[in-house]
Amino acid sequence: MKTVGKTIRHIRKMKGMRQKDFTSITQAGIANLESSRSNITLDTLLNILGEFEMSLREFVYIQNDYKLSPTDNIFFDFTNTKNSIDREQGNQLLEHMIAYLAENPNDFIAYCMYVIEDVYLKITEQNTYDIDSPAAKKVWETLNPRPEWSYQEVFIMSKLFFIFPVDIGREMVKRIEDRMICYLDYYKDVHFDATFYMNVGKYYIHKNRLDLAKNYLEKTIPLCRKYDKVLTENDAYAHLAIIAYLEGNKEAEYEVLDCMEKYKSMRRPEHAKDLESDWNTFFKEKVLN
Repeated sequence: MKTVGKTIRHIRKMKGMRQKDFTSITQAGIANLESSRSNITLDTLLNILGEFEMSLREFVYIQNDYKLSPTDNIFFDFTNTKNSIDREQGNQLLEHMIAYLAENPNDFIAYCMYVIEDVYLKITEQNTYDIDSPAAKKVWETLNPRPEWSYQEVFIMSKLFFIFPVDIGREMVKRIEDRMICYLDYYKDVHFDATFYMNVGKYYIHKNRLDLAKNYLEKTIPLCRKYDKVLTENDAYAHLAIIAYLEGNKEAEYEVLDCMEKYKSMRRPEHAKDLESDWNTFFKEKVLN
C-alpha cells in the first residue's frame, strides 16, 4: 500500500496537474505532503480530493494499488453470492474466509461474514431456519450495545436476524429498519431496502406471523418496480400466495407454481428450484395435513 503522500502524487500526475495548480493548499504544502515531510489532516485530504474530483473511497482503492482491502473484498464477494442458491460459490467463499481469519483473527467484520456463511450452510444442510448458532449470538451480543451501527454492521444483522426467536428478531428488524434509512444512498445499486423487506417477510412467515409478513412483502413490491428487481418481485408475489395458502386458500398453490414457471421463463432455473424446495419443505404440507 502506498503512503497518502505518494498516492496524492500518483493521482496528481494521473490528472495532469502541477503542484502549483491547487487552490486549497500551497505548492510548498503539497510538496511536503507528497514527500511525507508533513502529516495530513482529514480536512486537507478532503479538500485535495475535491480538486481531484474524486471520492475518498476511490482514493483508498488507488492507495491500495487498485485493489479492495481484504475485508472489503470478502464483504463484496459475500454480497454478490446468492447463499441459498449457489452453495458451490458459498463453500468456496467459506474456505477463503477460514484461510483469511487464520491469519487475521481480530478482523470482526470478516468474522461476521464467516458466521453468516456458516449459518446459511447449516440451513441448507438441515432444511430448517431453526439453527442454533452460538457464534451468531456472540455477534449480536457484540453489536447490540452499540448505540448506532455502521453500514457493514447493519448488513450483517440483516443476514442474521432470521435465526433468532421472534421477540429478539422483531427488535433486530426495528433497529435495522431505522438505521438503514441513513444508508440507502450509500450503495445505490444494492437496493438494500427491497432485499431486506423481502427477507423480513419470509422470516415472519416462518414464525407464523402472517400479518407482519404480508405487510413487509407488500412494501417490497413497489420498491422492486422502482429498482426493476424482477426476480425479487416474483419472490414477493410467491410468498404472498404462500400466506394466502397458509390462511386456507388452497387455490393459492397455483400462484406459487406460476411463480416457479416465471423464474424458468426468465432463465433462472436455480431460483425456481429454490422456491420449489422451500414450498415443498416448509409450506405445502401445512395445509394438506
